Amino acid sequence: MKRTIFMTAWDMDVEKGGVNKVMLHRSALFSNKDYRSVLLTMDFKMNYQEIASELRATGQLNKDVDIINVYDYYRQKFSSKEVSNEQKERYEQNVKKYEGDYWVQDGDYFARYFMNGTYIKYKQWDDDGILKFIDYFDENRVRNRREEFHKDGFKIRETLYHPANNKKNQERFFTPDGFCFLTMWFNYETGKQQRIYLFDPSHKKVEDFANRKEFQTYWLEELCRTEVVKPVVIVDGAATAERVIEMDDDLAFKIYMLHSNHFEEPYTIGSSYREAVQPILDIIPKGYPVVVLTEQQQQDLHKEIGNRGNISVIPNSVELPVAKVEKDPLLVSLVARYTKDKRIDQAIEAFLEVARDVPGAKLEIYGAGNEEAELKKLIKKLKVHHSVKLKGYTNRTDEVFAKSAVSLVTSKAEGFSLVMLESFANHTPVVSYEINYGPAQIIKDGETGYLVPDGDIEALADRIKKVLDNPAEAKLMGDNAFNLIKESYTPEIYYNKWRNLIEQTIEENKEKPFL
Repeated sequence: MKRTIFMTAWDMDVEKGGVNKVMLHRSALFSNKDYRSVLLTMDFKMNYQEIASELRATGQLNKDVDIINVYDYYRQKFSSKEVSNEQKERYEQNVKKYEGDYWVQDGDYFARYFMNGTYIKYKQWDDDGILKFIDYFDENRVRNRREEFHKDGFKIRETLYHPANNKKNQERFFTPDGFCFLTMWFNYETGKQQRIYLFDPSHKKVEDFANRKEFQTYWLEELCRTEVVKPVVIVDGAATAERVIEMDDDLAFKIYMLHSNHFEEPYTIGSSYREAVQPILDIIPKGYPVVVLTEQQQQDLHKEIGNRGNISVIPNSVELPVAKVEKDPLLVSLVARYTKDKRIDQAIEAFLEVARDVPGAKLEIYGAGNEEAELKKLIKKLKVHHSVKLKGYTNRTDEVFAKSAVSLVTSKAEGFSLVMLESFANHTPVVSYEINYGPAQIIKDGETGYLVPDGDIEALADRIKKVLDNPAEAKLMGDNAFNLIKESYTPEIYYNKWRNLIEQTIEENKEKPFL
């Protein structure tokens, strides 16, 4: 029987960043070989089934890998899995825009309902005509309740609001047959969680928890207890680390992953630690295995926390593309979230000079995020809209890099940028700021790309121009980059490192408890 490897993240989605991509890739490798892989999420979404279907359809989620969400788990466990007739009838009534004796203010995707001049409720639909939620109001036009609906036609969550300030003081979660299986209480003044109650329809005992962390740890332990062979839990999402830390060590072997730089700005040794990863740093002295992506980060952790021999280096890997695509010698690409820490604005500023000196040069920027509007404003302000394009999110990064002459990394900090490896795998050199961590590990200046002093926009522009002005040199660097991937960053190398760590962890901790 295959041992199960649980991998935890706060959430998964179709348009997500590098951590989700790494998890999807690793879970496929494990499931195709010696293990069973399961991805665990802890946020609340109504559409994990659709997310999994889309990820499978695009080849990102292996057919043998499941995504299990904590809310979906208990909804399914405590449900007949059928929408009751009562629920169906109520939904069919609610989904109508015009109902009963209400006076209706009719909008494209919303409606307000009045009775004898009093505002009663508000409905909103999505683009597909699916009812999203209904808000209910008291006679003073104060919202007191919201009902949210699943596309299958049942109320999935209800939120109650306090009349004093319209802040939530309770959330209730429902099965398709209308049973409330989970209730969360909140302090309406501070917004802090107070208690969580879990209801099992098969008996009258109520499980109670102080907060989400306790509830989610309880869930993780329940999952592990159902395993015939003691499972392994890999913490990929830092937000889930404390949940796994609190688990009983007898139920699972635990491995903690640092996907990012663990320092606050300026992101180098001596800086404060990031609050999000502090729980992982705190358990390093206790002997639990921790994985980082570069030797430099390992060395920094050894210097500041100490070397107990439990910090392993396992860099990301990439598949080698099969298709051959003709390169555009004037195309530069950048793939990153549209966020401030990626400093895409500096790439755009650098390209003002590039476009001026290299006729026909183009910069295509792929991603999504809350900085999109600001980036559009900057492109307009600098009048580079003919040469710089925001292309939106893509999961087809091989196609992007394959046609590019060079790619860029302008982040403030990284754990080890996956897009650099993807670029190299497509014979495309990288021009990157010299940051912690990763670029200096694989970019050999002038051989596989160029390293640029951190934040030096002028030097960034100069190196981009140098690549575009020398296509033969760019090709040579791209070929060197591809050879580096074949030598050190293939899925087979990656899998063997992980397998060795997992088996070593199991062997060393069969009888020995962690401190």
